[in-house]
Amino acid sequence: MNKNKVLLLTLVHPDFLPPVYAVAQVLRDLSYSIHILTFDSYTPAPVDIGDNIIIESVGKHHDVSTSERLQLRRKFKKRAELLVGDQPLTIIAFCPFSFLCSLKIKKNIPVIYIALEVADFILSVFLRSPLSNFNNLLALKNIDKANLVATPSVQRSAWLAGRSHLNFMPLAVLNATYLKNKREDTFDVFKALVPEELRTKKIILYTGAVNSHLCILELVKAFYQSNNNGSTLIITGVKDNPYGNEIKEFIKNNTSSGTIMLLPYLTRMEMLSLQSHADIGVCLAKEYNDNLESKMMAPNKVGEYLAKGLYILGIRNEYMLQFEMKGVASLSLSPDPDDICRALNDALQVVNNKDYKPAIREFVQDFYCMQQQLKPVIKFISAIQVK
Repeated sequence: MNKNKVLLLTLVHPDFLPPVYAVAQVLRDLSYSIHILTFDSYTPAPVDIGDNIIIESVGKHHDVSTSERLQLRRKFKKRAELLVGDQPLTIIAFCPFSFLCSLKIKKNIPVIYIALEVADFILSVFLRSPLSNFNNLLALKNIDKANLVATPSVQRSAWLAGRSHLNFMPLAVLNATYLKNKREDTFDVFKALVPEELRTKKIILYTGAVNSHLCILELVKAFYQSNNNGSTLIITGVKDNPYGNEIKEFIKNNTSSGTIMLLPYLTRMEMLSLQSHADIGVCLAKEYNDNLESKMMAPNKVGEYLAKGLYILGIRNEYMLQFEMKGVASLSLSPDPDDICRALNDALQVVNNKDYKPAIREFVQDFYCMQQQLKPVIKFISAIQVK
């Protein structure tokens, strides 16, 4: 056994699953050698996550045929099996596919399953996405074979314990980010993205997918209603699709004293530079009772925003209440633009009139960073190491 090596497996590239980066960096800081096996990123670009972390891709899994995906998954399994030949201390899987792959190749190596995505098997969805749904079902049926299980929220851990009839409660490792000792200077990147006349305004930032589930059109309408000439709204990930075009058309036909910037998908470095210089981070995901992940939210973005010192604008739900209670978020009562506008005005008042950043910094350092959240997993790995 190589007591310093840890193998991380994920189908989704860490660019779009940031907790994978955070877990890798925390373990690296504890002198573990990290190897991440994944597939290509949608927006490949160099990411500085420090030394002693290898990120290896086996190919492009998105925008390819089902037969190509199956071939790539076999390639992934074969490569993971070779890496297991180095006898890593443990394998950490982050999705149903990588978890099932781990069980097949693990030999006598302990498997940790940090289930960042929790999904049930639904027949109607199976017909549309058979590979993912079949893996969801198999993962649920085999989860008791993991040596340690965690999810990104207490609600998801409780659901998983009941759904898979577990005799234990999975850990809750919240989707926090890795907290660096020294902040990176990304102002040059920020300057290249944002015009000079907007840099002195209070920046309301949304980074991520743009669709109706995430209330981006409602956000735009709320921003126009707020009519605040000291602020600007920046939205990334806008595509030339019906929803993106609806947003653009609304902006074209309306005026506001504020300014809206619409940007396409950015590299991770560009996204982080925007977060480093913004004031308010937006997370307005709706909850749908027929959608497991929506009903039990655990967004990555909140951790990224807070780590950069951003105040949160969200919608009130079970997961987001903890941030409002800590005084680091203003929550809308509903996805309605009128309610979002009221919460936005509250958030703007906070970032205009209060020294809010120390409270955010303290909350992140003491609780909402991966260094804190990963402690139970670190304890488990340490116990393996001494055996």
